[in-house]
Amino acid sequence: MNADNLPWWQHHTSDGIAALAARDAVAILPLSAIEQHGPHLPLDTDYRIGLGLLQAACETMAEDLPLAVLPPVAIATSTEHTGFPGTLSLQPETALATLRDIGDSVSRSGLRRLLLVNSHGGNTGICDLAALELRRAHGMLVVKHHYFTQPPPDASRIAPDELRHGLHGGLIETAMMRFLAPEHVRMEAAADAPSLGAELAEKLEVLEPEGRAAFAWMAGDLHPSGVVGDARGATAELGRQLVEHYARTLAATIRDAARFDLTHLAP
Repeated sequence: MNADNLPWWQHHTSDGIAALAARDAVAILPLSAIEQHGPHLPLDTDYRIGLGLLQAACETMAEDLPLAVLPPVAIATSTEHTGFPGTLSLQPETALATLRDIGDSVSRSGLRRLLLVNSHGGNTGICDLAALELRRAHGMLVVKHHYFTQPPPDASRIAPDELRHGLHGGLIETAMMRFLAPEHVRMEAAADAPSLGAELAEKLEVLEPEGRAAFAWMAGDLHPSGVVGDARGATAELGRQLVEHYARTLAATIRDAARFDLTHLAP
């Protein structure tokens, strides 16, 4: 991963941002987390995956597409992981205010397109709230992209139970980290951590950690280690497939955000 090549907002002058606004640029805000990912993955796993996907997506963009990547919000809402050392978390009200204030600043700079690129499941709620508030306050297009809500590639050969229950530190995240930052993955500590969700699926009708009828959970509720999923089969090759796939869906979202007709937004 070489995030230095991203079109960073902060590398421009004030006049440069004004020029991007005149070209109707898309502002992109990377949003992630610093939190426990078990004994085999570092605290910045979501941060590295989010920037890795964004880097791969931006490499496919047309050179004349005006983009500005805002400084990442690496610490947001990780309440569900606060029972484990190392996790950094903001109160939801603080995180929401942070996103709202950043969006206000983007709007003041003259940009009307904002894409929230989120790589942490615990941030989905604040993304929804912030996006609607910014839409109402500024008439902005605010798009929310969460890679983990996208369908996996057909060739990934990931077992259905892992896709459904391997929510945190499992095969998918570990594989992408083995591709993006292999020096930070401790595969000797990778293990199978069955989720409470798999047990509930055999006993209950619809209630599960994530899905049609979800309950609020702390990471230790799903497995004592704070990890859910089987990371043992993660390979760099699988990680490459996943990064390329999720980067394609992110690239499509960026292009759509750029060409969306803003007259569709009611006054």
